[in-house]
Amino acid sequence: CEVNMTISKRMLVAVLAGFAALVTVDGAAAQVSVSQVEKAETVAELVALGATKLNAGQFKSNVVGQPIAGDGWTWTIDPDGTTSSAATDGSWAEDKAPWNMKGDAYCTPLEGAMACRDVYLIGSYMRMSDKADPAKLSDWTAKVGN
Repeated sequence: CEVNMTISKRMLVAVLAGFAALVTVDGAAAQVSVSQVEKAETVAELVALGATKLNAGQFKSNVVGQPIAGDGWTWTIDPDGTTSSAATDGSWAEDKAPWNMKGDAYCTPLEGAMACRDVYLIGSYMRMSDKADPAKLSDWTAKVGN
């Protein structure tokens, strides 16, 4: 009985510690400012703030079909494999450009080849890894959803 009680107590402590860590991460992500998200230059910095790297399923359920807004532009990644974006001042627009997933990476055409990036979400803000250097982040931040 004593051995079982000790194991049970240890298991309870481990479960509670895991739950506390989960609450801390979610709480930290909820307390991060947009400015902090925008200032992150590397994937490591963004992850340290509490960002989650999305897998293909998470990307499709959290980003695809949602309105996306950046600084001076809007974007929609449609479930039909196309994406549309436009400047809010009307100076440019791109309609029905192709996209796909390669594993968990979001891919779009660039100079005759597919350029793939990892996607990170922190709260309702999205960042992507840089096309040229996956350890760095793209220079934009976007809000996903309304």
